Amino acid sequence: MTKITPITAAAQSRAVVHQLDPQNLAIGWMFRCGHQLDRVTAIEELTVYLMSELELPEHVAEIQALQAYAETSSANQLAHIDVDATTAHLVVMRTAGGRPVAFTAEDLMHVLSRAREEGKARVVNSTTRTPIVIQQ
Repeated sequence: MTKITPITAAAQSRAVVHQLDPQNLAIGWMFRCGHQLDRVTAIEELTVYLMSELELPEHVAEIQALQAYAETSSANQLAHIDVDATTAHLVVMRTAGGRPVAFTAEDLMHVLSRAREEGKARVVNSTTRTPIVIQQ
């Protein structure tokens, strides 16, 4: 397994089809190791793994790790992000029944602010202070 394919909307035939390619190095690692770990540790360790195995720059490995975590942890989730309706300032999530739920950039900043106040916003890499994830 030496392949890392970016998980993109264009690669999806339908928005609800998860990109669970076991040949994808990040997805494979997440299935083998990641879900035994908490979210922050899984993303951090996968980032380091991808940087060492594929010599990826940290910012690229972080995104691949975030995508792999999201795809594998959401495999049984019927709600999904509607990438065709999502813009730079609006994320549209479709519920299991297909209803759109809108999150503006401002809405998401409020969620992040609240998570920080509640101590749930976690920094994955303490050196670079990125990325930030919200613990459940």
